[in-house]
Amino acid sequence: MNLVFVSEGQYPGGSASSNRHLAYAKGLVELGNKVTFILLAPQNNADQSFTLDGINFICVSVSKSKLKHSSIEWIFSIFRSDRKGEKLISDITSEEKVDAVILLDVLVFILYPFLRFCNKRKIPVFHERTEFPVVYDNHGVLDRLHQKIYLSQILPRFDGIFVINHALKKYFEEVTNNKIPVSIVNMVVDPSRFASAHVPKAEASKYLAYCGSMDIEKDGVDILIRSFGKAINESGINKEIYLMLIGDTTDVIRQNKLNRIIEESNCVKNVILTGSVKRQRIPELLTNADALALARPNSKQAEGGFPTKLGEYLSTGKPVIITNTGEIGLFLKDGHNAFIAEAGSIDSFSKKIRQVFDNYNDAIKVGLNGKNLVYNEFNYLHQAKCLSDFIKSII
Repeated sequence: MNLVFVSEGQYPGGSASSNRHLAYAKGLVELGNKVTFILLAPQNNADQSFTLDGINFICVSVSKSKLKHSSIEWIFSIFRSDRKGEKLISDITSEEKVDAVILLDVLVFILYPFLRFCNKRKIPVFHERTEFPVVYDNHGVLDRLHQKIYLSQILPRFDGIFVINHALKKYFEEVTNNKIPVSIVNMVVDPSRFASAHVPKAEASKYLAYCGSMDIEKDGVDILIRSFGKAINESGINKEIYLMLIGDTTDVIRQNKLNRIIEESNCVKNVILTGSVKRQRIPELLTNADALALARPNSKQAEGGFPTKLGEYLSTGKPVIITNTGEIGLFLKDGHNAFIAEAGSIDSFSKKIRQVFDNYNDAIKVGLNGKNLVYNEFNYLHQAKCLSDFIKSII
């Protein structure tokens, strides 16, 4: 198949979503498909066109250096990119049939032009969702209007939707009255990124790592910090264990809040804040960790999602401490392939930290079981096959 993806994300050094896209796109290429990404937003990569793992990337936006730092300028740049993206798809179809276009964004003003373009030319068009629409679209009149248009005018134009878990599948089947096929492409990770990532540590210290947004509401970084502080201050585990928080720290208000939590938890000397880290360094930092943690609280976002970082954590073969949110319990079993704490509970998460470091030889066996799960269930080639089969069943 000749598949065209459209995204306003950053590649290759973008978010967890970008890593997900790269993983299953790599699998699609290895399955014999031609894959092109049309990038609508300015990229950190200086090249407007590049190839990675056999995937062709073409940026149709102005370069970042020419874009003013304002929301209005960004919106206009996306509008201009939409038109260029449509022309690019048209150019591609003039040379070779496009079997399907996959839209990875969620904003109406980005989706509509491509849907209209594809529908008019009878090109099958698919859509990915990894969260409930209501997670972000409920903060005001404009958000509610956006959600109404998205559900009533945008979704019916798609030929198929693929989601990350059963909760989302049920939701989109209901809002589309089962008129549009919905399939699950679960969490996906490319284990090869972590296969040779281990390098000797610069120091002998042990550390528990978290990688991602420093957002308290989404990933419970506050719960993680308080749990870690409780573990090292109220137990006999090694006081030389560190908590490494890998992620952007430029949001001053958020960072001041986290700094206060670190002080209140009496672990200032044991917390390392790395700031933003380039994508190629992430496997090294995660693989060198002694354990990895995600204290995500219960929320609508957690119910509809399945954290990509969990797959990356498990790929390292190190013990993973996580909360039981969403559909994690369908795949992970406490004490077998992960250490599962009660969501929202500092005491529960702290106990799991102590369990890992007090019995590390046993914990590493659990980590290896988690790694096996990734290779069997969440492997990029397996999930790419699921996506490929879904598209073929419709086109």
